[in-house]
Amino acid sequence: MLSGTIPFDLYPGLSPLFLEFLRGLPEFYPDRPTPEAAIVRGRSLLGGRARIPAEAFRSRVAGARALAADLAAGRAVAVLAGHQVGLFTGPLFTITKAFDAIRVARQLREAGVPAAPVFWALTDDHDLAEIACTARPDRDEPQILILEGADRSNRRPVGAIPLPEKTREIVEAFRPDARSPEAGEILEAFAGRYAPGVPYGEAFIETLFDLVGDEPLLVLDPGSEPLRVAAADFFLQAASRQREVREALREVTLRLERSGREAPAAFRPEIFPFFRVEEGERRRIEDLDRSVQAISSGVAWASTDVLTRPVFKSFLLPAAVSVLGAAEIAYHAQALALYPVFGLERPVLFPRSHLVLVGPPERRVAEILGIEPSRLLQPLPPRPAPEVPEARVLSGLASDVEAKMSGLEPGLRNLDPSLAGALETARRKVSYQLEQLGERIQKAAERKDETASKRRRKLETMLLPGGVPAERLYPPLVPLLAYGREALAAIREAAACSTEGARIVALGADRPAQAESVHAG
Repeated sequence: MLSGTIPFDLYPGLSPLFLEFLRGLPEFYPDRPTPEAAIVRGRSLLGGRARIPAEAFRSRVAGARALAADLAAGRAVAVLAGHQVGLFTGPLFTITKAFDAIRVARQLREAGVPAAPVFWALTDDHDLAEIACTARPDRDEPQILILEGADRSNRRPVGAIPLPEKTREIVEAFRPDARSPEAGEILEAFAGRYAPGVPYGEAFIETLFDLVGDEPLLVLDPGSEPLRVAAADFFLQAASRQREVREALREVTLRLERSGREAPAAFRPEIFPFFRVEEGERRRIEDLDRSVQAISSGVAWASTDVLTRPVFKSFLLPAAVSVLGAAEIAYHAQALALYPVFGLERPVLFPRSHLVLVGPPERRVAEILGIEPSRLLQPLPPRPAPEVPEARVLSGLASDVEAKMSGLEPGLRNLDPSLAGALETARRKVSYQLEQLGERIQKAAERKDETASKRRRKLETMLLPGGVPAERLYPPLVPLLAYGREALAAIREAAACSTEGARIVALGADRPAQAESVHAG
């Protein structure tokens, strides 16, 4: 059975800065991602009260509400995670981040540091092109499913935008994937949350709570009134320190570039690293004085960007740990430089779990194709044209027969001229039969090669669709429909913020492997 870990060096699309972070890059990442560092940071932050009340946190279970009260009172620290409010909770790794935060918070509590997992739902993001689409594995390639309005022209924060009618159609597109006994119930649960007219943010948050079940997760919505008030305070403090903010970002960007590394976010001195939401539209802040006036008066509200959002979270909460994806960790090489400007302590950065879900069909195909576990996420090289040794032997035999029969012609003609015609007839028949046999051999080889090619395409569709690891494209709905809640339990168990690589997670261990039904399509 496939198991183990795929080294990050063999995981596609990771930022070079992320790989350097894992190896240790103290110039830009002062803390190593270790439990010991998290415990030390948590203890140093205890006693720091949150800048928002307990009521600002959304939760579903009683244990979570108690943790919210502890955070607000300074009796606990936060373990942060977050993501866009994507369709069906977005890519699989979104729910993995939540389970990561839950586990790390539990580990801190077991070490004597009261901690609460907090998920930041990016309801103030306006990138509908990323948020309003999803994908499912079709027969030979991923099927991309897109809602209307999913383009780059949208400027409205997506959290309050109602889901369009086409959401029903996209839910139905997943119905052929409903293979587990629980699949019908699971699909209807998603359909109920993502019903037309429900705001993107509400659908995401409620589905997130459904998936984590009785785990004590807290959710923050930056579009809610308590966070808008806090964001205005943070923005105005940043504006009053604008020179320090700009200089910190300029200096760290130059240090990255001088060290031969590419800065994840370009430094543009004319841009202040915030957005202003005014008249329903989210725009970059270029006119700082006008933005200060609009946000101070309540005409507009402030929204952070990729560099100020991490700092804002620590401004709100005593954040001991932040669970992040590779790209987010890369951005933190710049964002961490802003913490001293606000007198804030940096959280310890933990990489999110990277998971490769593998069911019986994928395991069987990988075995047939001879793919090592560590190479599961490597694109398979093009297959050369099939070579058939028997065809080469047959071709040589045909040439020999042709030559030898031709050599008989002079003698037979001398013996009896009519035998030359009979010899030619026999030669043509033998050549035809050998040619037909050669064609049958070649077609058989091509059929066998096409079977292998189909297996390869199906395996890539499930594990590396379009060259992207499946956890970054398919939503959790895909494994849930195929394997039921067993898949969710396996994801929860595997979420451990590994710094070694992507963990291979076996699904359907008690099911037979059907090599020709890699579960797409």
